[in-house]
Amino acid sequence: MNKALALPEILACIGSMLNDKDIISCMQVCKSWTVEFEPFLWRSFTLKQFDPTHKAGRPQLDQLLKNACYIRQLVIKHMDPAVQEFFMQCKQMEEVRFDAQKADEGDNMINIWKRFSEMIEDHGRLRKIVIDQTPWAMTDQVLETMERCQKLIVLETKDTEFNVARTQLYLRVCSKKLKRLSTWADDYYTPKFPEDLVFQEMRYLDICHATGMSMDLQLTWLSRCPNLISFRWESWTGQVNIDKLCDVLSGGSCPNLTALHLIVTLTDAEVAMVLDAAPRIEKLSLPRTGFGALSLIALRKHFSTLRDINLQFCSKVTSPMVQEILHTCANLQSISAEVLNHSDLIQQPWACRGLQMFDVGIDVVIDGDDSEAPMSKHKEVYERLAQLTELNYLSICSETQAEPYDRDPIKVSMEAGLAALETLKKLTFFSCKTLLDSSDPGEAFAVVEWMVGKWRRLETFEATRLISSMGAMGDEGSMVEPYATDILKDNGIRFTEYISDRGLDDEDGDFYEDGWTDYEEYESYDGYESDFTSYYDGYQYYEHYGPYSDDDDD
Repeated sequence: MNKALALPEILACIGSMLNDKDIISCMQVCKSWTVEFEPFLWRSFTLKQFDPTHKAGRPQLDQLLKNACYIRQLVIKHMDPAVQEFFMQCKQMEEVRFDAQKADEGDNMINIWKRFSEMIEDHGRLRKIVIDQTPWAMTDQVLETMERCQKLIVLETKDTEFNVARTQLYLRVCSKKLKRLSTWADDYYTPKFPEDLVFQEMRYLDICHATGMSMDLQLTWLSRCPNLISFRWESWTGQVNIDKLCDVLSGGSCPNLTALHLIVTLTDAEVAMVLDAAPRIEKLSLPRTGFGALSLIALRKHFSTLRDINLQFCSKVTSPMVQEILHTCANLQSISAEVLNHSDLIQQPWACRGLQMFDVGIDVVIDGDDSEAPMSKHKEVYERLAQLTELNYLSICSETQAEPYDRDPIKVSMEAGLAALETLKKLTFFSCKTLLDSSDPGEAFAVVEWMVGKWRRLETFEATRLISSMGAMGDEGSMVEPYATDILKDNGIRFTEYISDRGLDDEDGDFYEDGWTDYEEYESYDGYESDFTSYYDGYQYYEHYGPYSDDDDD
């Protein structure tokens, strides 16, 4: 065994599966391990503006040059001309994110984009480029260089301006080899869509809040992607041409399209038309739409293939609808909705025993009675959830339950039956939002202690900040250290604060800067992961598109 752990190829295999904290621990074992594991610390690197007064400032240029060959993911916060040589040495780079917001004094837009173009010109492994809300309009040179990137298959742009001529160039680049394209709040200045342009290789297309391009033209774009698997469409302005959308879905333009993420204004009848037109649906996201009784009728033909469904913030979605989906869809892996009542939950067993994500607010009420539900009702809910042994994400409180509405959500306590969830051995994320706020501090602390002890894979726990003041109970009934957040930290579990009143957050409007963000990492190409974050009304919010691992999307 000792000899095996001295082999570089064995250590390389181990290092590829460790996080930075574990890598640093391994480097402290011996000198040979330091040599083998240190390169893994450079897999992902963020280049920030040099600050000589900062104790842990940016590495010196010689150290950057020495380790440039190990970098796979590079985030550029500052396009420093002094480190251009470093950029050119990142020959193994697979992903680059350009997120620079300021220029050096005397620098200009042309020079900045010129350096970026030179940087990506001859990188034979570069597969993903992200242009993230830079304040400078992209140049033709950058797009022309992208076109020459032989391995480029993912392009994401945000808040980028394209004039008419540049839009033509951009579309041409996208039509070459790209498999995923994400355009977020980009401005196209009323473009003309080339008549003969086809996006033959495109598998995933995300058009989100694009301006200057009509929604009708965006549907034309969709119709030119014959091999598309997933379409994500977001816009709160403009009227959806529902007939054209249905024609694209039913007319054979995108015969492989099985994932629809539509965050646009649609009525119940319009959603039903879309579901009727789609030949096959595996992943469906319709948050904030009018999904209702008509939509459910149309959805039933897809029950046998449905794997992921998101019906968050849909006011017409009822508890019986959610229960029908759980009871009928045997292949379901992910569900997000607002409410599921205990009275509906107990009616029938769930068919989806392979569920990996459950994000539904659970109510425990007695029909026609204002009295508190007995603990046996809560235990029945936990016993049902305990059957979902494949879960890695569990949230049992919705946004509406977290607000002061007339609801009776499930209790989170040992007395209520939480211990039944000991079966969830794969759980990595648990959210109860505000449900512990009204609990006795000692009882809430006991919940945290139990989670830490039983859910050994737990990585993130979400609740309100009140949990930080909950501690163990002393002999005289007073709280003593350690506190709940200390236990979480000591066990490597991230505490994420749920903020129920968004108006009380920081001035810049980044409501979840240090909290849970929805990274979609389940769609990959040859093992290469893609991720991005959802936004709405200026803040990151809860919107899920399914489990994190989905090999069928390759």
